[in-house]
Amino acid sequence: MPTKRNKNVPGKKAHPTRSYGAHHAGRTTSRKSSFASSSRRTSAPSARASYGARKKGGFAADASSRFSQTFAGKGSHGTGGKGGRTPQGSSKPEMLLTRRNLLIGAGALGGIALVGGVGSFAIDQLSPQTDTVDSISVPEEAVTPLDNMTADNWNNYFRVVGNFRLPANTLVWADNDTVAACLTPTDNSKPISTLGLLHLSTGNSPTVLSEPQGLADGFDFLDVRCSDQGMIWVESNFYDSRWAVYTARISGAQLENITKVDEGDANWMAPSIAAVDGSAFWQLIPATTGEAAGDPSLVKRAAFSSQDVQEVYRSNKPFATRITPADDGVVITPRVSTTTTYYQLTKLSSSDGSVIDQMTLPSSMTPSGVAYVQSGFSFCFDSIYNYGGGIANLGTYTPTAQANPYHYNDLSWFRFSRSPLASPSWCGNWFIVKSTTVIACVHFTSNIYCVFDAQSGADDYGEYLVSSGISSYVVGSSQIISPTNTEDDPYTLVRVYAPIEGSIGSAFA
Repeated sequence: MPTKRNKNVPGKKAHPTRSYGAHHAGRTTSRKSSFASSSRRTSAPSARASYGARKKGGFAADASSRFSQTFAGKGSHGTGGKGGRTPQGSSKPEMLLTRRNLLIGAGALGGIALVGGVGSFAIDQLSPQTDTVDSISVPEEAVTPLDNMTADNWNNYFRVVGNFRLPANTLVWADNDTVAACLTPTDNSKPISTLGLLHLSTGNSPTVLSEPQGLADGFDFLDVRCSDQGMIWVESNFYDSRWAVYTARISGAQLENITKVDEGDANWMAPSIAAVDGSAFWQLIPATTGEAAGDPSLVKRAAFSSQDVQEVYRSNKPFATRITPADDGVVITPRVSTTTTYYQLTKLSSSDGSVIDQMTLPSSMTPSGVAYVQSGFSFCFDSIYNYGGGIANLGTYTPTAQANPYHYNDLSWFRFSRSPLASPSWCGNWFIVKSTTVIACVHFTSNIYCVFDAQSGADDYGEYLVSSGISSYVVGSSQIISPTNTEDDPYTLVRVYAPIEGSIGSAFA
């Protein structure tokens, strides 16, 4: 029998004998169940570097992850609705859970603010509103596409300050200037990965956690992020569709005071996570079917190693993208509480979770990725719309002026006119975007761009952008599956690029 409702809320211990209902309707006796997912893409590499077919039981991935496209190689967008978009939730593609996919991490979830001085805003978002929404308006003539810019050699503007080898298929997230979080595969089936750090100045890569806290109960690592002060990670039991969120402080090459801050079951999607300064953030979305289907989506925050968990944002609808770290906060993409769909890009402060900037996209325009850079909000569309003016096309958009919170009309914009494969970032005076196989750097005032050379022997996605927000470096990761030296085994190559001081002027006129 299903458990009682109060035992399926995140933060409450899941009943050990609950039935899985609709979440496991497709499970076979051979456990070749599919990982429940939707059509949103994570910022993760291709599945070609798959570790093998360790197919596990069903587990609800969050509503905005793009595992189905990034790893299964096929999308879910139909042709219905405006601009050729399928209404959110109308399709739910499945993907096979492989060893590689277990190491990618969860997709996105989000919510609306209740603390930090924004309680009234949260109440408004959870109450019905009229369809009169102040969204951005961008005319076509206000947008400069990449094709209008001139290509130049990247060596004129950047130098490589780090060139590090890690074990093959290591996943890296560089969300600050000091240290990156690593999810590194093992040679074992239990656990299948370890948690590590990569120091961007030296290349030192210590393992900080060799096994999950819940290993004895069948849990394995799913996702990890870190700041220079602490780490947050998700562990999951795929057979039982359970997950748990932990945080810890970083002290040198060790973790201190590991603390469980949340847990849940198949009634909730696996959380997406972020680490900024001294705070850990995670987003929660109820599964579309199940006992929590009518519950609001949430964003939670806690200081590293603290059990004092704050619910900083709440929404009665799912979010378009995963939570994304910024220089002094995180970015989420809630839906405005109206009968018409509007997504509202929202930046929350890392110190208290309060709202510090917002921008609403035109009706039914759904971002596939977001960031907050020196020019403010940047967003990606992986579809072409038949409305929306200058932002109707596929690509990555950002203003070409210094960020001015809450002011996004009457600006000039830039569009990186290639399929978005990752959320963009910012380094020095450059806007950084992942292109098809390379990382591209764009300078607004000079109207030039450059791309880093693709690595020989890399997987077909080339070099992946793993740095985020505003940083002093561009960090790229490549899976070298065909080393030039035939005596070498496959490995992960992480390159760290730094701007050459004085090589170019200000990004803004």
